[in-house]
Amino acid sequence: MPTYTYKARDARGRSLAGGIDAASEHLAIQQLREDGLSVTEIRLTSALVNVEALRIKQASKSVKREEVISFSSQLSVMLETGVPLSESLDAYLAQSRQTGIRRIVEIVADRIHSGVSFSAAISEFPKSFPPLMISLLRASEAAGALDTMLGRIADYLVKERRTLKQIKGALMYPVVMISMAVIVTVFLVGWVLPKFARIYESRAASLPKPTQILLSVSGFITTYWPWLLGALIASVAFALVFRRTETGIRCVDWLKIRMPIIGPIFTNFYLTRSTRTLSTLLASGVTFPDAVDIVRDLTGNVLWRDLWDDVKNSMTAGRPVTETLLASDLVPASIAQMIAAGERTGQLPMVLDRIATVCEEDLEEAIKNSTQMIEPIVITVMGGLIGGIAIALLLPIFTMGSAIGHG
Repeated sequence: MPTYTYKARDARGRSLAGGIDAASEHLAIQQLREDGLSVTEIRLTSALVNVEALRIKQASKSVKREEVISFSSQLSVMLETGVPLSESLDAYLAQSRQTGIRRIVEIVADRIHSGVSFSAAISEFPKSFPPLMISLLRASEAAGALDTMLGRIADYLVKERRTLKQIKGALMYPVVMISMAVIVTVFLVGWVLPKFARIYESRAASLPKPTQILLSVSGFITTYWPWLLGALIASVAFALVFRRTETGIRCVDWLKIRMPIIGPIFTNFYLTRSTRTLSTLLASGVTFPDAVDIVRDLTGNVLWRDLWDDVKNSMTAGRPVTETLLASDLVPASIAQMIAAGERTGQLPMVLDRIATVCEEDLEEAIKNSTQMIEPIVITVMGGLIGGIAIALLLPIFTMGSAIGHG
């Protein structure tokens, strides 16, 4: 059983230190409380410390965004009804299933019982709770509005999840269709064509040109397929390595916002995420420089991160924020002008929230339009590719039938 060392205070306020054996940190603290001690510090000191750390790390990775949304919503409701934070966490644990977030909440509850603030407790798990949530909770604790803020965080995460699902859904269709086209083409070229090649061997000189070209391609692929497969694997490996370099990241991020059809989707997505996050942070009392730092890290695109770095530098130099936004080709001039108006009137959070709503509607429209444009393009390409192969295969049969008919 793991051994924990602790520091605590007894009922008279005297400091004590010692060790205790328990199955988990939560149970160790609970046992010490039953002994009348208030734990101020506890840590795992046995050889199992690495195992425990790995368990926590693994639990952090397994936490889903839906679990964070559910946790925030339930905690918000309990706090709004007047239930203290520590009791709310215990109530959540009592009805929670054995999911990834349960282990995290157990540790957070232990920290709360030990006198640590809620924002400080969840900040120990940045892979489970987004930086935005931690910053908002820190601001709400200072303002005494933790219950309201948790509800606002849940609403924000729900909108963010919905937006991501829309984008993934729009991009999934062409990926699936192209994959099917590749599989069918490989099947035709690698399995069907060689069978026809043996049939047409004696008539190679009189075959139509499209059929000759197709059979030559098939012969090349079936003969040199190990080399072609190796080249494909090497190309994919190079692409993955290049994608992780600074140049590769910039290239991919540039393509995301500049490519036809999908460019408007990512542009509106980055605008929606940036303005909604800024609005939520500023309305919660987070200072503008801190809000810009958080938005920069949440953007997910290196070009947009550069933009927010420029905004931060403008603020440091005493220049208006909108001066940088107006000079950038990432932000439409109309949106930059609206932000400028909000900055002048002191209603920037409200204006940013309105902009986020408009950008979200534009995003939905962009997704709808892109789907309508991609679908006929993919169908045409698939039909042309597979149909061309079929016609090239059957053309000699038609030719022979025609010759027999004339004979």
